Amino acid sequence: MTSYIAENPLHLVKPASSIALWYANMNDDQRWNTSKYFPVLHDPVQAKLVIQQEQQLLWIAESEDTVLFHHQPEDEFVAYVEMVRGQGTLPHIQMLHLGESDFDAVQHSQDKELILLPFLLTEQVRQWSHEKGWKLRYDDADYVRRLNDKYQVRRFVEQNGFAVTKGYFCHTPEQLEEAYHMIRTQGFTQAVLKSPYGSSGKGLSVIDSELAFHKLLAFIRRRAAAFELLLEAWHPIRRSLNAQISIQPNEVHVLAITEQRIQERGIYVGTDYAPQISAALRETYENEMLRLGHLLQQQGYTGVIGVDSIVDELGDLYPIIEINGRFTQVTYLLPFVESQLHTYAFVESRYIKVDAERKYTFSEMKAVLDEALKPDIRHRYVIYTYAAYQHAERWHYRVFLLFLGQDADSFHQMIARFERFTLASVEGVEGK
Repeated sequence: MTSYIAENPLHLVKPASSIALWYANMNDDQRWNTSKYFPVLHDPVQAKLVIQQEQQLLWIAESEDTVLFHHQPEDEFVAYVEMVRGQGTLPHIQMLHLGESDFDAVQHSQDKELILLPFLLTEQVRQWSHEKGWKLRYDDADYVRRLNDKYQVRRFVEQNGFAVTKGYFCHTPEQLEEAYHMIRTQGFTQAVLKSPYGSSGKGLSVIDSELAFHKLLAFIRRRAAAFELLLEAWHPIRRSLNAQISIQPNEVHVLAITEQRIQERGIYVGTDYAPQISAALRETYENEMLRLGHLLQQQGYTGVIGVDSIVDELGDLYPIIEINGRFTQVTYLLPFVESQLHTYAFVESRYIKVDAERKYTFSEMKAVLDEALKPDIRHRYVIYTYAAYQHAERWHYRVFLLFLGQDADSFHQMIARFERFTLASVEGVEGK
């Protein structure tokens, strides 16, 4: 099977002559979203667990690098990552306090420059880096914000002749009604209302009926008579592709082409790192991604971006649905996945959110998963994030797994067992 991940992808992410400080300021883009025109639910427990996804830095950072953590991972988990990656491969872990960076204690070799590699470049991160005299691959935080703006991206796509989904910018309730009517008369049964910022389904309101639309419209009317909102048709999707692109001053590379596993309402649940893609689709898609990369290069951007794309039920490619002007969860796993594709034909990620009455240590959770998933010599899994948080006398977990397999049927059976997995049945057995 052809791999769609570049050889040695880390070399295109991190300059070879530097030592990196890796910083996972995930969800910082949510602070940019100030629109209040449709209901948004905030889950404080999941917000605490998302912070712990910084553990993914352990899979990309090199031994001479430093990862900056807000939450101390379990010693058992750190030892497990080192066992899987290989002894002596883990970076130094530097703990941060109260959301501020205690960078003064960071030790590094004097013969290499220090570069800060944040998940997302924000103005605060830019200020920190400049105060310490550390290098950033790119330091225009205002441009990065615009690059992550869904509205700006749609305008960019239209102006540069990329295929674009049906959609309309609306500034009054009456324009919203007219746009929704046009989407329905064009044959679409669903629409999506977008705010400028948000990822993994955040910042989206999927509208699946006229009743749902009018309820949402009434909610918006109560808040403003004038606004800017983007209403798009929800194209029936055959495939949800993603490209990772490395943009450098003198060259552009496609780091990886993967396929996202998306639930019906746009919620991301995992990634297929070795998708089956026809040669014709791959060539067309890669050419469009390189064209995008060169356009951004001409505007002066340097760094990695993730691009969400779709192929609809008619087989039409819409190459740019969203641009993530930052690293993604996929980026952090690329070097490890690339090393595994020499052995395994099938590689996919999944995650679950579960809760329990008691704390499960990493080794206890691993034992429970081993029993449920039944890995063997040809099919196994790797836990790449183990987030745990206690709230209201219950323990909440967000666990990310990478599945690796050599046989399609057995591989997908293992994933199916994982998707049925709950701690409730385990605790029921233990309580007897």
